[in-house]
Amino acid sequence: MSATISFGVPETRRLARTLMGCAISYGGARLAALPEGYWALITTLVVVTQPSLTQALGTARDQVIGACIGSVVGVLGLIAIHHGASPLAVFAVALAPLAALTAKRPALRLACVTLVIVVLIPVGNGPPFQRPLHRVLEILIGATSAFIVAAILPNRALRTAHRCVADTLVSLGHLVGMQLSGAGDEAQRASLEARSAQAQQALDDALQEAEREHIIVPLQSRRSDAIDKAAPFLRRLHSDALFLGTALSNGQRDEHDERYRDIGPALQAPFEALADALSAPREDERKLERVRACVRNLKATLARNQSDGAGHDVARFVVSLIVTDLDALIAAIYPANASRAA
Repeated sequence: MSATISFGVPETRRLARTLMGCAISYGGARLAALPEGYWALITTLVVVTQPSLTQALGTARDQVIGACIGSVVGVLGLIAIHHGASPLAVFAVALAPLAALTAKRPALRLACVTLVIVVLIPVGNGPPFQRPLHRVLEILIGATSAFIVAAILPNRALRTAHRCVADTLVSLGHLVGMQLSGAGDEAQRASLEARSAQAQQALDDALQEAEREHIIVPLQSRRSDAIDKAAPFLRRLHSDALFLGTALSNGQRDEHDERYRDIGPALQAPFEALADALSAPREDERKLERVRACVRNLKATLARNQSDGAGHDVARFVVSLIVTDLDALIAAIYPANASRAA
């Protein structure tokens, strides 16, 4: 059984971040003449391999705080050892509160590691308090190196945000189309609802990451849309889709098939067209025109269906809500093009 190994732009960026971070960290440790500079490299590898800048900053913060706490406790232990206490006894007493802290905040586990290095590993001929200082410097150099690289080569969170909005639209489009066609089962509906909810949560995370990236390093964006405005409209569309399923389940099956036979594909089309436009690496006017054309066709289909004498039931009211919210979403993402969507 063969497996295909893909190595694209994201993997290349992560590789470059790792190698560049190690190079900067090694150079900084050498310039500072630290005898155990490899700890700076270890810290860099721990931090730089985080999937996002936000997580890298959080990990770097925890590494520095943990090292500082362990160093302070280690210095107190060295003072006790200097006054005749047994190193093992000092370590056992000092480890208890640090272990409790780690149990409460696992991200600060480096405090225990630093304590081991400071108290139990012989310092040689150097001053006894030199190692705690070196340990903190090594962590600072490693974390700073990883932070620099994460700022220079961040994950492009805005692209992730576009993909999350597209995934949400695809899921909701399929859900709405399936409900209007009368196809599918409860398990499939639940799966599409869950995919939509997960994509919206991922969008929130991506937007938070994009905000952090924007503060640290200017983003070279290839698109001018306002993707950060999409979240509330997606939540409304998600609620509309659930409401539509409830409304349709209360109707007559034969009437439902007749009324919504043409509306389903027409309503699903703008969802998929907008998802396709947002999935593109850059803004594409042709794709945007297709979105506008799908919206126009949808409105024409609804008007034609209504003129044919279809009733004004709850499901039709929900469909009109979906069209209104879809229009609002397009106008929010592409405010400059809103007038052309009508």
